[in-house]
Amino acid sequence: MTIRDEEVVELLHDEPELLAIADAVAETQARPRPTQARWFATRAGGALAVAAVVLIAVLLWPGGGGRPHGVLGKALAALGDGPVLHLVVRQPVGAELVELNGTRTIVPQYEMESWSDHDFKHSHMILRLNGRPLGEFIVPDDLKGSHATVGPIDPAYAALWTGYREALENGSAKVEREDRLYGRPVYWLRFPPSEASRAGSLVAIDRRTYSPLAFRYESAPGRYLEIRVLLARLEAYDPADFTRRTNVPNLLNGVTTSSGSASSGPVLPGGTGKPWLTAGPTVAGLPQTSVSPFMESSSGRSAHGFDVVYGSETGSQSLRISELKRPPDRSEWKGIPRGFVRVSEGESSGSDNKTTPLWTGNLVVDGVYVTIETGVSRDALLTAARSLRPA
Repeated sequence: MTIRDEEVVELLHDEPELLAIADAVAETQARPRPTQARWFATRAGGALAVAAVVLIAVLLWPGGGGRPHGVLGKALAALGDGPVLHLVVRQPVGAELVELNGTRTIVPQYEMESWSDHDFKHSHMILRLNGRPLGEFIVPDDLKGSHATVGPIDPAYAALWTGYREALENGSAKVEREDRLYGRPVYWLRFPPSEASRAGSLVAIDRRTYSPLAFRYESAPGRYLEIRVLLARLEAYDPADFTRRTNVPNLLNGVTTSSGSASSGPVLPGGTGKPWLTAGPTVAGLPQTSVSPFMESSSGRSAHGFDVVYGSETGSQSLRISELKRPPDRSEWKGIPRGFVRVSEGESSGSDNKTTPLWTGNLVVDGVYVTIETGVSRDALLTAARSLRPA
């Protein structure tokens, strides 16, 4: 008797030693006597289940010493053995561009390409948005004269940068489950959490090539950010990989945190007291409740604008439209095509420390820079954006 169950053969097709051991174990088992047939039939399912658990445990889990075996060993081998990790990952920017007078929705993607050595003492990163370079920096060269430092990195993210090899070698990465991702069969590897209060992070590896396909890390309790891996390979050292390739700004140069502020004022220029744009008397069933002037300041510059509120002043049933003609900082509106609104989802906290969804939209209408915030719904935000007309 030999084990030739199709699923077991498929599982062990590239593990002939384990398949031979399973066959040998099966050969030592006595055939059931006819009088045992019914008992054997009722117990076979349980016995096979136990055998499957044992075989999977042997196949997937790293051994007690030396290099890891099975899935972990193959994942380690798939990276290669060079001293430099070449990594290309892609992730959504956390917002979407929605057409105002149509049905198109565009999800912008950040793409990050990096080269780093084993200890992250030397690294080169290029950040792109939809293929267009946004920034670039080289460590340690661009750290000189800046206040930036390399802080702790989430284990799953570190795994793809410099810790992946060590995590596989020392067994801190564990195979958690099988799944499908991007239409391909994958194993999810679980990594220990960076903070005790959070769940461990995950890396998905292709079950055929054993190359990493994505990683997920906890951006907030119970919420994960998934980043797709386009390339992860250990390569030979090449000085060109640590040489600047673009003329875009250094991401670490002159990075400062500037605080903006907004305050109400009794009268705006022109003394009209009326906003430049209105979404009508009601939006998504919420009546307009107030119009007030405000002043926004940033980096030593100020601008006057209007706040138009629908529903309550604050809370989940509030929708606020803020309008500026000359915002002191236009970065919030960069990259928004004409005829689109950029929509992002976040959270707001109340006095009871409970969080609720908060949708934010940015758009430009007739030369007016508009920010819409609401806890009602994404549809309510889009309704307001599509309803804006000169007052």
